[in-house]
Amino acid sequence: MLKNGPQGGEIKEYNNDKIQTVLSQIREARLAGNESKAENLQRELEKISGNISQNNAVYSNNGPLPIIEYVNYPLGNPDYNLTVISPSDPAWAIATSTDPITGRLYAVQTKYVNAGSDTAKVYTSTNHGMSWSLIYRVYYTVDIDYRNDELDIEAINNGTSSYIYIVAGFTSSSVNYSTIYRMNSSGGEFFAANFYNSAAGNAFIYPRITSDNGKYTSLTYVYIILTQDSTTGSTHHLKTKFSIITNPFASTPTITNRNFTSANSYWWNQPGLPDTSILYNDIVYSDSAATDWIITVSNFYKANLNNLYLTYSSDYGVTSPARYPTLTESNVNYKPRLASSRNDDTIGGQYIMLVYTRQFSSTDWDPYYRRTTDNGSNWSSGYISAVSDTTVYTDVAGIPGIRNKFRFAYAVATGSSSGSIWVREYNNGSMPAAFNLSTNMGNNFTPVRAGYRLTTDSCFTLGHGVTGIGVYAFMGCSGSLINVGKNEIPVEFNLSQNYPNPFNPNTKISYSIPLPGFVTLKVYDVLGKEVATLINENKNAGNYIVEFNAENLTSGVYFYKLETNGFSAIRKMILMK
Repeated sequence: MLKNGPQGGEIKEYNNDKIQTVLSQIREARLAGNESKAENLQRELEKISGNISQNNAVYSNNGPLPIIEYVNYPLGNPDYNLTVISPSDPAWAIATSTDPITGRLYAVQTKYVNAGSDTAKVYTSTNHGMSWSLIYRVYYTVDIDYRNDELDIEAINNGTSSYIYIVAGFTSSSVNYSTIYRMNSSGGEFFAANFYNSAAGNAFIYPRITSDNGKYTSLTYVYIILTQDSTTGSTHHLKTKFSIITNPFASTPTITNRNFTSANSYWWNQPGLPDTSILYNDIVYSDSAATDWIITVSNFYKANLNNLYLTYSSDYGVTSPARYPTLTESNVNYKPRLASSRNDDTIGGQYIMLVYTRQFSSTDWDPYYRRTTDNGSNWSSGYISAVSDTTVYTDVAGIPGIRNKFRFAYAVATGSSSGSIWVREYNNGSMPAAFNLSTNMGNNFTPVRAGYRLTTDSCFTLGHGVTGIGVYAFMGCSGSLINVGKNEIPVEFNLSQNYPNPFNPNTKISYSIPLPGFVTLKVYDVLGKEVATLINENKNAGNYIVEFNAENLTSGVYFYKLETNGFSAIRKMILMK
């Protein structure tokens, strides 16, 4: 705790031996896919801790709720280095996420509408960003206004279907809400709710979201952190709020809130602040040895508090945080972002990267990083870029399953590289030179987002045009921008998930071969009977898309198999008529 600094929670006494035993059992049940056992153990864990958390489902009618429309509309022909996803929509915010199992890319934007209610658009790419489709449009029947840079997305997969969770901030009738949307990739299972009881003088803002999907698949947990801004007289009380969803694939997910302080916050909170103060947070999952760590970072901007305040929970937030360190920072900074080398027991996720935009002088703002190799016990730091200009947004993505590898992305509004978007890589201690993605897109309006692709070239960056117009997808981190489109020679064999899936009756299958050779691509039913031959010929090295028409087949599960040069891969698809 810091004197005259942000407040923490009371230190409570818990039966730690029992808690650790139940936590171990929960982890085993989740890894085994035993849903009922994991659910019962979660209830037991809350009982042992004495913290029966508040269920948020009752708040689903608190404030306006949207209509979620399934569109599934293919967009125009892409430029394979820079894909224009949305050329003319003005936007408040953008975000991106990658399905950790299939590699399907998602992008979301909150669109500004001058005379009417703002909307949100969700896009997807099933071929590593080569082409995109608009799959969802989210709109309201009452007037709402999305807020700038209050948007985050998390893609998860239960082993058979891909889902998208989106959190966003919007204002309606002068009340500030934080909201959550859930949909799947194939046009169904919609869910929407607003967090907590928003009201005049009680705002919920800046939501952020993460999950442990790459680790637990069908028994994934989803984690959310946001800010509560409560007006008390002429000042504001800023608080962190933490929520967990332990059944994210259910038709109606249950949102459970965790609070541990007398101020009704998750942990960090600060009263008596001026109206200009903002509490920014972020959250990340980190798998370290036998512990699932949920890590948060908080930053009180324009509150004369420059430090960064973290929490570490080792029990899904059931008890007060196990650790709550403070990182001393002498310079003004804002919008911290977290990433981890997560979701792989063989390497652990003890590598954490924290980035933020840091003021060096009056107009000189720089992208800055803090890095830990021991899950937060020790931190190193440095500049991502030390150029004298005005960086306005800094973001980071960890590459799942790759030890100590991260991607930085940052946007520069003014200075020697005014209006530019940059990326840089951190690879196990090495930082190659920054790469300029664009020279006319960095701006003060909307952020740049770092992402990744499940390919050898795992770079992906989402950006906006000048004054926040358009959504642009960049592929590549260094040298010439690269993509898996056109006829570039791929570096590995790959068979992608068909799209759309489920389908009726047409779907597309993408595959990549780095060597020339004889290729077969065949479709089989659940009994192993061949029902179609799509490819049976020699092919040059390259990337290919095959369209499959199942008009003569009945509804059901089918498998398609690629064989070439000793490589073989099988994927499942669902025909629904």
